[in-house]
Amino acid sequence: MGTILLATDGSEYARQAAKRAIEFAEEQGETLHVICVVDQRRFDSPALSSAELATIYAEDNAALCVKEVAEMAEGSNVRVEGDSKHGIPHEVILDYADEVDADVIFIGEHGDHKGHFSGVGRKVLKESEEEVRVVGVES
Repeated sequence: MGTILLATDGSEYARQAAKRAIEFAEEQGETLHVICVVDQRRFDSPALSSAELATIYAEDNAALCVKEVAEMAEGSNVRVEGDSKHGIPHEVILDYADEVDADVIFIGEHGDHKGHFSGVGRKVLKESEEEVRVVGVES
């Protein structure tokens, strides 16, 4: 197995996916790449308005989501490399998977987004050329 990617949004499902991805990365002796996407449909570029605060919050939250996974991996032999980006979540996840040459993508069954699995996770599963492991809270 090669490169491992985790898509996170900080939700409980994403935390469960992170646990699974960290375990898998440790078993495989691989680096865990982490991406958190600020959905540009909800949070566009700041423009000196009330939406600016929401966008800044979303950006900070995305960075914290990546940091949380790195903290979860402390004490394991897993190196975590992460990033947060703006865009349409499933598109950014798939682009990032190509960028890091991922072989497997971990994603939570439901997310912080309102679309649940019918949204981001389903699109990643449907459109990905890589193996996708969808993790539920009970998994």
